[in-house]
Amino acid sequence: MEQTFESKHIIFIPESQQMPDVFTDVVNELPSGLGLKPRIVPWSGSVSQGVKAVESILDREEIRRVILVGAGTGAGVALTIAQNQPRRVERLVLDSPLVSFDDKQLKSMSTALKIMPGFLFRKKNKKDLLQQVEEARATTPPQFSDVTAPTLIIKGSSKKATIGEDLAIPGAQTSVINGAGWLTFTTHGRQTGAAIAEFLSQ
Repeated sequence: MEQTFESKHIIFIPESQQMPDVFTDVVNELPSGLGLKPRIVPWSGSVSQGVKAVESILDREEIRRVILVGAGTGAGVALTIAQNQPRRVERLVLDSPLVSFDDKQLKSMSTALKIMPGFLFRKKNKKDLLQQVEEARATTPPQFSDVTAPTLIIKGSSKKATIGEDLAIPGAQTSVINGAGWLTFTTHGRQTGAAIAEFLSQ
């Protein structure tokens, strides 16, 4: 017997500035029997801007219950919504969650940004990016131990999967995608989709 949800909406939140089609293989793996309507919400800027982008769609379409799938920094967006609106988020899936950097990572990012020529940033403003990095260095890393939604954390098994940190979310399940690096869905979309489908079918 397949799981039925109060929510019929599953929202995918990619890494900042990723295009919506990155989740195609994952979405194709979701069983039609779950009756879920997938939607991908691209975003850019700070996590709070990402939260605003997702919440504006939820509010506009009067979606009261939702399943959120966040990847990379998109996991920070999903976690923030789940923390702020616990009754709204029915389930949570986090692929390679990146919700904070250590100071060494931020310092090297800042140095790299300063060296890179401005034209490589396309529509992004180099000064704004540097400011975001400096703000992150001055901010206390967020804590999500009070998130109550059933949660699945997906990670890759390769050495390239070590970006990010272990999240303290009570009762969270973990699924490791063999051979995948950071952002498992980008190279192992079908396996990531299968892990999500299994979690949602429980």
